[in-house]
Amino acid sequence: MRTWLTLLRREWWEHKSGFLWTPVATAALVILASALALSLVSGTDTQFSYSTQQQSGADSTSDAFEWRGSLLQMLDFSSWSAPVLSERAAQFRSLIAQPFVLGHFLVAVFVLLGGLHDDRRDRSVLFWKSMPVSDLETVFSKLVFAVWVAPLVAIAAILTAQAGSLCLLTLLGPAAGVTGVELAWQHAGLLNGAAVLLSGYLVQGLWALPVYAWLLLVSAAVPRVPFVWALLLPGAGVVLEGLFFRTSVLSSQIWAHLSFRALPRPEDVDNGAVQPAVGFAEQLALLGSSDLWLGVAVAAGLLAAAVYFRGRNNDL
Repeated sequence: MRTWLTLLRREWWEHKSGFLWTPVATAALVILASALALSLVSGTDTQFSYSTQQQSGADSTSDAFEWRGSLLQMLDFSSWSAPVLSERAAQFRSLIAQPFVLGHFLVAVFVLLGGLHDDRRDRSVLFWKSMPVSDLETVFSKLVFAVWVAPLVAIAAILTAQAGSLCLLTLLGPAAGVTGVELAWQHAGLLNGAAVLLSGYLVQGLWALPVYAWLLLVSAAVPRVPFVWALLLPGAGVVLEGLFFRTSVLSSQIWAHLSFRALPRPEDVDNGAVQPAVGFAEQLALLGSSDLWLGVAVAAGLLAAAVYFRGRNNDL
């Protein structure tokens, strides 16, 4: 247990800049964008332009005024029923979470691609192999940290951004004519959203495990430019499958496991509304799907190969 904690601390020390400062910067940008949006609907001119458009029915003389009036109408919480408030709150949480989910995934991709490769490039692999740590433990510590431990920072940043946006709404909303702000807090569901994110990252890690295992294998095996190899080999497989078999099974599976199937995300539906597409029920269904466990089996083979190359290759 102590060895695992040491390995996880090592990963945090080496990749703190990506896994910490990326969500922190994203949270700051989200809160800044919220403040800017609320400032645009503040003041009497916005309310005047909104009421004028409603009464006259004429075309707007300014796209900005029209947008500001629409936003003010959307923030009129007192006119919503409780079910609608809960639905809109879920939409709000999903929209806020999107840049954090994408940011963590991009950081994880480059961390896993560089983890084992960089050890060989600077020959620090020799130091770590002199320690009482097996190659299996090293490979799995990198996987576990990037896929299941680092997301805890992203979840904390998402909650901060969501709560910060609601605080700004409380402070700046009355100046813009927003009513029923207390109702927004009552139906915000921040703790429920955090639980969905936590379970989502647990399931998403299993769903995307073939992708993460492939990145570690490339990092351990190739002599240089792992990013190019990680794209080139699957791309060649897709092209060859299309040429010889006239099918697209490989490409469809790759895209499927690259999608954020277990994480809350907004989707456009037929009536134009935006609905949160993933919750506990969808995560449980995904966890029980054969596609997920087939992917885990494939990932196990890829990880075994990564451990093998980690033990064989000591430098570049």
